This record gives sequence, structure tokens and C-alpha cells, in this order.
Amino acid sequence: MQPLRKDHVDYYKTLTNSKFDKKQDVIESEIDKDAQVIVDKKHKAFPKELGLENLTKDLEKKVKKLKDFQEKKASIEQDLELDARLVADNLAERFKRLSKIRRWEDSSIDSIDVKKEDPVSYVMKKIKDACYEEAERHVRGNHKLYHALENKRERCLTILHTGSHIQPTLSELSKEMSTARIQLDIPTALLALPSN
Repeated sequence: MQPLRKDHVDYYKTLTNSKFDKKQDVIESEIDKDAQVIVDKKHKAFPKELGLENLTKDLEKKVKKLKDFQEKKASIEQDLELDARLVADNLAERFKRLSKIRRWEDSSIDSIDVKKEDPVSYVMKKIKDACYEEAERHVRGNHKLYHALENKRERCLTILHTGSHIQPTLSELSKEMSTARIQLDIPTALLALPSN
């Protein structure tokens, strides 16, 4: 008689488990089917049997109230959002027209998202930016030194474009820049008269 070797034991162990697993699957399927038949007959009366009938009815009422409230809330929220969006669109359109008329370069409102955290702060920031732009333009327009400096720059550029020789051009440029308190260091070798 030959004893079972390890590879024989492993094979038959795997085979046995496989056959039992298949049989168990069939039985589990039958159990599930029979349990479902009982559930279909008994599930409506089961809360009463457990003493949970009143709580389940109360829960149903509370959930209905909650859903009704959520529907009303959603409707109210949608109406309020629409109203806010109409005002926001009107504001954005007017701001856009003003921006074009008043020639604001850096201030524009593309669209206002009324559901953002704080659309009012967004709009107020844009208005503040436009206010700054106008104020800066006004101050610049009335600033004497700014205009004097721009005139000096223009004179200096004109001097450079006269087509004169380098020595008199640089000499004049240096003088004109010094009137604006801007120093132009020109090497003296460039200002020296050319030797023949």
C-alpha cells in the first residue's frame, strides 16, 4: 500500500474545497430565494412587530416636511438668485458703458457671479479701481512738474535728432538735462574738438 504524498493531499484538498464551494453556492442561492419570499410577505408588518411602527411613521412625516422645505427653499433661492443676477447684469452693463465713455483702461467688469462669496466687494473694488484711475489722470493732468519733465524729455529727444555733430549735440543734451536736475556724465574726450 502506497501512502498519500503531499502533492496528492494538496490536489484532493483543492478538489474537495472546489466541489463543496459549488454545492454551497447552490444552497446559498436557495436560502436567498426563500428568504426573499418571506420578506415580500412580511416586510410591511415587520416594523410593527419590532415596535418601530410609530417611529417610522414619524420619520416619514419629518422627511416629508424637510423635502417640502428644501423644495420651497430651492425655489426661493432660485428666485432670489435670478433677481440678483438681473441687477448684477444691469450694473455690469452700465459700468461697461461708463468705462468706455470715461476711458478707463484698467477697470472692467466682465460679469458678476452673484453666487460667489462676496460679489458686492468685487464690484466695489472695481469701482474703487476706476475712481483711482480717474483721480490719477486728474492729478497727472494738473501736475506742473510732470508736464515740465515731459517737455524737457521732448526737448532732449529733439536735440538728439537734429543731426548735428556729436560734441555740440552731447553738450546741448547735457545742458538741457541739467535743467531738469538730471546729470548726464559725458566723457570729456567726446566733447573735445577733433584734432586735425
